Amino acid sequence: MGSRSTNVDFPIRVSQPHQSKPPAEDLYRYWRSQEEEGYLERYWPDDHDHNVWISSIRSILVRQFPDFADAEIQYFAKGTFNRLYSLTNPSWDKAYIFRVSIPVEPFFKTESEIATMEYVRRHTTMPIPKVIAFSSSDDNELRYEWILMEMMPGEPLRKLWSAMPDAARVALFAELAVHTKQLVALRFSKFGNLYFADVADRVLPSEASPASPPVTASNGTAVVDHDIGPGGRFVLGRIVAQDFFFDKRVYYPGSRGPFQTTRELVDMRVELLGKRIRHLSPVEGEAWYCENDRELARNKDRVYELFDQLKALIPRLVPHDNGPEDVGILWHDDLSEHNLLVDPVTFKLTAVVDWESVSIIPAYETQDARPAWLSDRDWRPTPLVQLARGIPPNDEFIKADKLRRVGEMGPSREEYHRIVGPVYDAASPETQQRVKNKQGIAKQLEIATFQHRPWWTADWMAENGFFGNEHSEQVADVSNVTSGAFNKADDAFRKAADAFRKAVDAFNKIADHSKRVVHASNETADTFIKAVDALSKAVDALNKAIDDFNGASDTVDRPDTVTDAQI
Repeated sequence: MGSRSTNVDFPIRVSQPHQSKPPAEDLYRYWRSQEEEGYLERYWPDDHDHNVWISSIRSILVRQFPDFADAEIQYFAKGTFNRLYSLTNPSWDKAYIFRVSIPVEPFFKTESEIATMEYVRRHTTMPIPKVIAFSSSDDNELRYEWILMEMMPGEPLRKLWSAMPDAARVALFAELAVHTKQLVALRFSKFGNLYFADVADRVLPSEASPASPPVTASNGTAVVDHDIGPGGRFVLGRIVAQDFFFDKRVYYPGSRGPFQTTRELVDMRVELLGKRIRHLSPVEGEAWYCENDRELARNKDRVYELFDQLKALIPRLVPHDNGPEDVGILWHDDLSEHNLLVDPVTFKLTAVVDWESVSIIPAYETQDARPAWLSDRDWRPTPLVQLARGIPPNDEFIKADKLRRVGEMGPSREEYHRIVGPVYDAASPETQQRVKNKQGIAKQLEIATFQHRPWWTADWMAENGFFGNEHSEQVADVSNVTSGAFNKADDAFRKAADAFRKAVDAFNKIADHSKRVVHASNETADTFIKAVDALSKAVDALNKAIDDFNGASDTVDRPDTVTDAQI
């Protein structure tokens, strides 16, 4: 842009937000059943004409920034939440991105993202895009919320990682660690999301004050709630996180914070999960339908029982008072190969992007502030829907991939954690036990979304001793109910799958041979026919196993449809 904009106080909010949330019948259009795993995924329902959108984008921007009249605007990329357009001009020293977002958490997601990026830009050296302008309302030509920001240089780490020498990998994460150390040094008294102070009336509970004055921690080194509250530019308000707004959760009643304690935060996560598993859409064609809901409805009694077991653990494992591990930290939980931009020549970090839904959470939930790319990649077990289709568990793949990553990531992890250091005082045995308990609950909340095998929740809790001896028989009963009915079908699946693979191997060998021998002999033709017969029989066996599996599922429980009234 031209020099006339250099003295403007960015970012600029260019429109006023609506005062109410769009009705459910509007938002469900942006969700559909994911083909492979059957859960609800976000998507763009309309096949938009990019030329029309480009014209609208230009019109929106020129009203605020006349220099954009000469911009070259092109479609750039698409993500699950967003569509991106690039804005360039040979006379500019920068390029820009115009990002359009679907309404999964109207107003709050955009407002919080912009405030969070500005807070990080002001109080750390983390290289992030500078936001120029935004609209947290859909009151514009596009009918969507949008953000205008600087385009950052570099390539996603995923494109460069395999070509990077080990020393460059370690140096990259050492560089990231310096910035992360600054980020986790910013401490907060509550759990939620950051917003600009001028929207405090929209993002704080009606009975809450904007915030208390900043305070110094007991060790005298850390300032809590810096630049927040009276005299500050920001407020700490309601949370914007996927376990609070994902799919139907955005409409469920209940507190969105900010939360004073970890117990309050965990209790509300569990409450929303309980509402979600009792508010299913199992009938294809209805609003919010997904294949996973259909499977949950077929097994609702077991699902409810497992959920009740999980809920009963909360009072035992998560106390009402906060410990050292519960200090609030602003944490980017997706520092992944997609969101770390790297210079393709020097392998230096150029930007950290995607600050959507970045919340202030308890320190223990950051896993020692470890970036997602350096994590153990806690690969999900085979989803419930895939098991119902006969796809075998992926346990062996998970184990093999974890071993591979230990060797690949080890040196970078060590250097990163050496620089960042501990994010809270975990010296006492009591703190260590509390962290173990709370991380166990967090793990189960993830599994208990029931996009995976539901019985894993009960099995894992039993294996890790979260049930006392008095509950051991009950846990065994739950485990038997949730897995025993499928043992025979699972065995049949494995045998059928083995037969299927052998038949496919035979088929491929003969097919390859047939290509080499144009005039196949009668003997080869006979062998080929036998391989085809074997393949056909294997398919029949696999289909029978599927029928057996479905029959076993039906004998456990065939529930009635769950209605909206059961929320």
